[in-house]
Amino acid sequence: MPDRTRPDSSAPPFYTRYGFDREGETGLAIEPYPAICVAGTLRATVIASAIDLVGGFHTRAIAGSDATFTSDLSLRIPAPARPRRLTTRSEVLRAGKRLVSTSVTIDGDAAPYAVGVTTFARIPRPPGEAPDVESLATPMVIGRHPLDRPLDEEVGIERVDPSAGHVRLALRPALANPEGVMQGALVALVVECASLALANHERDAPQVVSELDLRYLAAASRGPVESRAAWIGDARSRMIRVELRDLGREQRITTAALVRVTNAPA
Repeated sequence: MPDRTRPDSSAPPFYTRYGFDREGETGLAIEPYPAICVAGTLRATVIASAIDLVGGFHTRAIAGSDATFTSDLSLRIPAPARPRRLTTRSEVLRAGKRLVSTSVTIDGDAAPYAVGVTTFARIPRPPGEAPDVESLATPMVIGRHPLDRPLDEEVGIERVDPSAGHVRLALRPALANPEGVMQGALVALVVECASLALANHERDAPQVVSELDLRYLAAASRGPVESRAAWIGDARSRMIRVELRDLGREQRITTAALVRVTNAPA
């Protein structure tokens, strides 16, 4: 059995489904629409993807032809909602030979909507194997590929046991990046779905994610990817721990996450 999922070159990356437009060299605009929302609010997944992309813009400019990987991402959304339009502003916190850290603020109409911090690892490529830097960059024009059904349904996330935050995602070519592993934009979605499965199972009001801390430990390449989630304390804490594992690779843990949920706005 091959070790990686063969990517589908005809399938657009999932960040092109999120209502993004480039703004200058390092900025994004986000226009929420129903399929990327849950319980009337913009999914935390979309904000996490925007923060990751913007951090990647800065990192690529610093890292040149080095390989880069997101190692961690933290996100805070004080009042989850469905804004009309969002924009980003950002700064580099650290530009080292091994790590690059960035801070990204997501602005709404009148005030910051969310803030995130990312760290990327840099790995030098062997001499003679460095690709052209332009081929590594995100296009200045991000294609629009809006969904006509909810994002989790489009991706194919299956809720196995909500009481344990157990969801499953079978990997398929459309979910793979050019390296043949699960697209990074989908890691946050699986974590978000696992958290909401548990939270909505035990709380009376619909829940949404307001805080998210991701640690990327390994890439998922075979699948299925499965989650387990548990309250930190009990449901009154609103804090959840999530782990993702790649069952096809000896149940290797790929992601560790800490999540906080809150009631969806009425």
